[in-house]
Amino acid sequence: MEESLYQLQLDYLMLAREMVLAGQEQKAMFSLGLTPEAVAILKKLPVQKIREIARRECVAFTPRFNANYWSRYLLSEQPADDKLACEYQARDLLMLITGSGNAA
Repeated sequence: MEESLYQLQLDYLMLAREMVLAGQEQKAMFSLGLTPEAVAILKKLPVQKIREIARRECVAFTPRFNANYWSRYLLSEQPADDKLACEYQARDLLMLITGSGNAA
């Protein structure tokens, strides 16, 4: 396994564990995207087991890419007309995905 991926996973899991053990379950769930089940598991896992999980070839967590957050950076680099077009495209895509009306 690539060392940087191992370190990323280990850092994430150890931070999550530290937050949970410090009684910051809600903060860990909000900040790190932990589920209540993950919180319960992290309370019981010894550090050695966390290191084993971090060593696995698959990523142990799912990064959350918030579209609203990242759109700020995408829109700031576009001319005003493009920003408006992007907003319309985003609205149309959301309507299509959610089935909340015609996107036309």
